[in-house]
Amino acid sequence: MRSVHIAERILALVTTPDRAASTVGDLTEQSATRGMPWFWSGLFRTAASLPWRDVAENPARVTGLAFLCLAVGIGLDLLFACLTGIAFLGVALASGHPLHVESLGWRIWFAVPMLVCPLFIGWMLARRAPGRELPACLVYAILVSIYNLVPMFGNNGTFPNTLCILLVLAGAAWGRSRRLAATRRQAL
Repeated sequence: MRSVHIAERILALVTTPDRAASTVGDLTEQSATRGMPWFWSGLFRTAASLPWRDVAENPARVTGLAFLCLAVGIGLDLLFACLTGIAFLGVALASGHPLHVESLGWRIWFAVPMLVCPLFIGWMLARRAPGRELPACLVYAILVSIYNLVPMFGNNGTFPNTLCILLVLAGAAWGRSRRLAATRRQAL
């Protein structure tokens, strides 16, 4: 049944593959009498509750990891700001002309770190919280949202917060898939 495989893949995002298969099996048995709408609603309720349960089981570790990643993100932002200042100064001194930040080169200069840093932070979360990547990403997303609310420190909407969080999740998924692939290779 194709929907069972899709359901297992969805749950495997928030728990171990074995536990996902077991949970989908239980939901499949119960859906025989309750129907497919109940199956999918039960699947999504389970997928939504598992990360928060993991946060509740170990709040200090997950929160500490999220704060560490927030500090790394701020450090990377500061490093990039310093490099940008040096680059601006170097270009201005070398050319003797006012800077044109609208050029393609400067757009790439600003875009690459905004895309790479969240991916790196997600990968770092996956490395430091194996099996609990999503709970750490959720707490990190909350911290980043709070951080961005403070006008003195946050980006004030210059880079969409949602895209940043999605990139962190993508980095965590990438780190997790690499870890699981390495585990499978060792098992063979």
